[in-house]
Amino acid sequence: MSKDSEIKAELAKLKKIFKDIPEDKKDLVAGLIENAAFMTVTLRELQKDIAKNGPVVTLVNGNGFEVTQENPAQKSYNSMVQKYTQVIRDLNQYLPTTRAQEVAQAGDLLKAFIEAGKPE
Repeated sequence: MSKDSEIKAELAKLKKIFKDIPEDKKDLVAGLIENAAFMTVTLRELQKDIAKNGPVVTLVNGNGFEVTQENPAQKSYNSMVQKYTQVIRDLNQYLPTTRAQEVAQAGDLLKAFIEAGKPE
């Protein structure tokens, strides 16, 4: 499967997951969804490279000496996975709140209120 096909498939999955975003916000998050799809596929590629070549590689520098350094794929992966996580967090903020989430949030607020009033 080509990278473009993988991205389209991932885009379809993400659109299904985030279909309940309010209509007035869909245009706003469309780019985030597209970026998340691209990053998901790219992260998979980077994972394959790291699994095959390891997180550290030995290269020959300009002077002909062998040097050991972090695999460039590892470096790219580390950077992109952080950005991917932030994109997914941003997308999740646009999802409507479910009743279960509301109950959990209310419980957290109640717990914080009770703990704030406890004597030391």
